[in-house]
Order: sequence, then structure tokens, then C-alpha cells
Amino acid sequence: MERRMRLGSALLVLYFSFLVISVSSVTDAQRRSGSRYGGEDERSSRPCRRLQRLRAHEPSESESIRSEGGTFEFSSGEDNEELECAGVAFIRKTIESNAIAIPQYPSAPELVYVARGEGRVGIVFPGCPETFREDSSFRGRSCRRSEGRREEEDKEEDSSQKVRRVRRGDVIAIFAGAAHWWYNDGNEPLQLIAIAHTASPHNQLGRRSYRPFSLAGPASGSSSRSPREEGEGERRDIGGNILAGFSTRSLAETLGVELETARKLQQNQRSRLFARVEQGRRLSLPGPARSGQRDNEMMQQLHETHNSFANENENDVEEVVCALRVKHNADNPEDADIYVRDGGRMNIVNRFKLPVLKYLGLGAERVILRQRASTAPSWRMNAHGIMYVTRGEGRIEVVGEQGRSLFDGRVREGQFIVIPQFHAVIKQAGDDGLEWITFTTSDASVRSSLAGRESVLKAMPEDVVSAAYRMDRNEVREVMRNREDDTLILPPSPRHQRDIESRVQVE
Repeated sequence: MERRMRLGSALLVLYFSFLVISVSSVTDAQRRSGSRYGGEDERSSRPCRRLQRLRAHEPSESESIRSEGGTFEFSSGEDNEELECAGVAFIRKTIESNAIAIPQYPSAPELVYVARGEGRVGIVFPGCPETFREDSSFRGRSCRRSEGRREEEDKEEDSSQKVRRVRRGDVIAIFAGAAHWWYNDGNEPLQLIAIAHTASPHNQLGRRSYRPFSLAGPASGSSSRSPREEGEGERRDIGGNILAGFSTRSLAETLGVELETARKLQQNQRSRLFARVEQGRRLSLPGPARSGQRDNEMMQQLHETHNSFANENENDVEEVVCALRVKHNADNPEDADIYVRDGGRMNIVNRFKLPVLKYLGLGAERVILRQRASTAPSWRMNAHGIMYVTRGEGRIEVVGEQGRSLFDGRVREGQFIVIPQFHAVIKQAGDDGLEWITFTTSDASVRSSLAGRESVLKAMPEDVVSAAYRMDRNEVREVMRNREDDTLILPPSPRHQRDIESRVQVE
């Protein structure tokens, strides 16, 4: 019997592994056919053609739910044509101290950025063992076998799949349909910024639709909600407990529990999406892995076994899939891809740093601009960008086809803006600097720039540039060489720097 259960678990892991690979194959096929580089079909590209203007948005335009323990805000393509163009929904969750985000699974892949606070997250992979206990890390099937002799004395010990520690700056990948939960064990609110890739082939419910399926909370349309709950959730009724939709008797029978226990699963939690832990109590959770070295080994194993799952024994497959690295910190200065003195830095999180992103088709960029610094004019060749301001304020200009300005205005902390594929953009920080996280709809976003060492103009023959702009050679060389040593991040020009220094002296 035990052998049969182990075989069933291994088959589940194998199924999930091949599911991941098959979806990756679909993604690769799309990339080869051009859909990831702008060659979308007529129906999916139509929303982008309708765009006449862009706006800076608040996250709560479609929905805002304030519940016991947290706040849920989101905007979707059903109400926002810019998000419909990008094929994403935008989400902001704020979890209060000693509260949880109720377990749920999303209808589309999510990429999450921790903007504030720290806590824990648990992401459940089908078929993986529940071998994580306090101060333990993933140990594989062989370790579980050795623990078999202690089963009798450890029967009451709590176990689960891997629980990960998250902190400010972490980028976390969540598969479509993956049950997950969050817990804020810190002393300040845990704020999560995320996009859900509704246009992903993982989501077959519609490219505009984002639907979180909750595993706890009140029934959909229930009148027995928490008296502290506020917001506009009635419009879509987000957060309804899917267990409440089953008959109590069927649920009790399939779970092997008493009817009263089944009723509690369906009705006990009155708060949607979030819940406070009982006063005076804190959750006791398994600890994270002790060392990041194990994660790096798993990352290498993932590449090595990508095309050879069938040749691996069940233990190897289990360790690769069940120990997938799903987070990477984007706020680490030592990991910066671009650093410019007096300008700022950029940390890129793509499939090369976090290989699991290959299966989601998403990426992220964390940028910090110092006061009055700017970015070179540039456009993305293979992705839309969804930019959320985490601190400061600044000016953004976005230009579309035919030289038409779609946005020229200021953005501030807490707002987001969609920058469609191929649209050129300049970002300039204000007096207090400008910091943001940009989510991209590609796991390896490619950018073209009009200034700096990678300028497309610098790569062209001088005669071509001279003829195209009707400029003499001296002017062409000035355009091509004045910023030739700079990167995408541009420090203030000497004139602007003198203005800044003079203001500082006056203050």
C-alpha cells in the first residue's frame, strides 16, 4: 500500500513536470511564430490599436475590498483598455501584521513584488511531499524513508510543503492554478504588488479575465460576511469560498470528516481574502531552507534535466520539481545589472536569474533613479511593460506610432502606468528621486535605445543618419557620441547637476 502511494505521488510529480515543459514548448512555439514579438492575432491586438491616450492609474479602479486583516485592490482588462492591451490584471494586496491571505489559486500566472514588509508564503505543487518541518529544508524521499521508523512518535507533528521567507524586494513567481497563501509575521504591513498574465496560454477563461479561486471564506453572495468588511466587492463577488458550493454531505464524505467539520470548512470563515490570526497567537510555521546553495543547485538541475525527465528516477524528479526556486530579490545593489553614479541602478529579473520565469513568460525590472536622473529614450521589442511607482515622483513621456504623444505627465508613489510594446518612453526623476518596479510580459525582455553605448543611431553609418535627419556630419557626430559612454540610466547633465548643487547649498 505504501509503495502504491509513493508511486502515485511520483506520477503526480511527473505529470506536473511534463505539464510545465509542455507549456514551455507552447511558449517557445509562440515566440518562434512571432506572437511574443508583436505578431498577435487580430482579435488580441485590437485593444492596443484603440489606444489613443495613456493614463496613470490607481490599483483599485476595478475592485477594492477591505477585509479583516488586509486590503485587496485590483484593475483588470475588463475595465481598463490599457491592461487589456497588455493582457494583464494589476493587483495590490496589503496584509496587516499577524494576518494571513486566505489560501487561493489564480486563473493566470502571477508575478509578485514585495514592496514593503516581510512574511511567509507557501506555494503548493501537485504531488510534492509534505516533508518540511520547523528548521528543516527539503530532504527528498530517501530522508522520508529513514524517518519512517519514527512515524509513531511523530504522528502529531505538523508538516507541509516548503514555506518560504519573503522580504522587501523579493520577486515571487506563482503558477496558474497553484494554491498558495501568505502570512505577515512582521510588525508592519506586508504589501504585495503583482500582475496576473491573463493573456497567457495557461489561462483559458479569457484574456481579460482574472479570477482568484478562494479555498476559504464566505460563500459567494453570502450575507454572513464580517461586519468590518468594506469595499466594492459586490460587483464581482471576489473571494467566494469554492468549498461552500459543494453539498455538505458530499464534502464530508470525500474528505472523510464529520458533517459539522464540513460545515465549518464551508461557513466558519466570514472574512473574504484575508483573516486575522486569533489575538495573542502567532502561527508556528516550518522554517525556510538554511542555505541558498541548495537553491542554486536546484536551478542547475532544472536546466540539466529539462529534456530528460523520462530518464530520471522518481527521487531525482521529485527533488528538481518540488524544490523549484520561485523567488529572487530585486533590491540587492550587488546584483544590479546597471549602476551609474549620480544616476541610479537597475536590477533585472528574467529567466536567466530566475529560470522558473521561462514557464510563466514574465519578467521584472527594479529601477532606482536619483534626483533629476533620467532614462534614455527606448522601446521594448518583445514585451509590454507595467510600471508601478514605489517611491518618489517624476515625469514620463510615451510616444506611439506616427510620432503621437500618448502620455506626458507626472506619476507618483502608488500609481501604475502601462507602456505598450514598441512605444518609446523617457522617464525623469523629480527632486526626491523616482523608484519603480516594472513587470514585463516576456521572460527575457529586449530593449532598443536611442542614446548611450547601445544607441541604435550610434550603430548606423553617419551618412545614413545625416541623410535621414538632413543634418551635417558635425551634428550627427554630436548626436551619436555625446552620450556614447552612458547606459540606459543617464545622470543629470552638467547644467542640471549645477542647478541641483546650487539648490542644496541654498537649503
